[in-house]
Amino acid sequence: MRSVVPSLAVMFALILAPVQPALLAQLVQVQVTLTCSDGTEITDTLLVVDSAALAALQSAVEAMALYPAGLTCRLTQQLGASLGGLFAPLVAFAQSSGGNPVWNYTVGGGRAVISSRCSGEETNFGFSARVEPAFDGTQGQGQGTFNLTIPQCGSFNGSHLGTKVDCVHVNGSTANLGAVVTHATGVFADPLQYGFTENETRIGVLVIDSGVPGGTGDRIGWSNRAIESMCGLETDTDAPVDNGNVKVHQANP
Repeated sequence: MRSVVPSLAVMFALILAPVQPALLAQLVQVQVTLTCSDGTEITDTLLVVDSAALAALQSAVEAMALYPAGLTCRLTQQLGASLGGLFAPLVAFAQSSGGNPVWNYTVGGGRAVISSRCSGEETNFGFSARVEPAFDGTQGQGQGTFNLTIPQCGSFNGSHLGTKVDCVHVNGSTANLGAVVTHATGVFADPLQYGFTENETRIGVLVIDSGVPGGTGDRIGWSNRAIESMCGLETDTDAPVDNGNVKVHQANP
């Protein structure tokens, strides 16, 4: 598995590059690969007519760059057989291997007011998580990253939380994640605030995909102490995503 983190200038240039309508009209299927800086790779096959799903993934990847939280992802589009095996980059290109696996997954980037210790302050978030459908909700079978960054919180100038996702549960347009803290600074590390212990403290995450273009109506929430066996299901509060997008996908049975 390969992970390449492009410069922001290159990323934005590729993100904003237009896709020719005449080219899209020829497509039979679109295969997209999401390659993130932590090595997580998600592949999903979409019909061309399902442009909303493709746009949602693009929006989530863009938001990770606009509201950084320590996770950088790239979206790759492989054109269908109707184009004679040609390949075209949609955001940034990193050719994948291993076919087209089917995953339950969620991807998101943006910002929201979700820190109880920093009232009114926006928290940047970035995440990418997946699980094979047969192991949905099973502890230890999920893969991915969930990160938070608070640019300013009282006397804390920049606070970062990095976690590794090890449990993913997808139910329609809702996803729950269980994750263990791997890195904590600022308000997340302060013993009088969150007081997270690296490689020990667990968090739970709840994300909701409204399905509306542009992320309107998407929601996100997290619990700062979680039980390993719950897979994030104990997280019962959430807030609107102010900027960005959340994409949740449940594989067809």
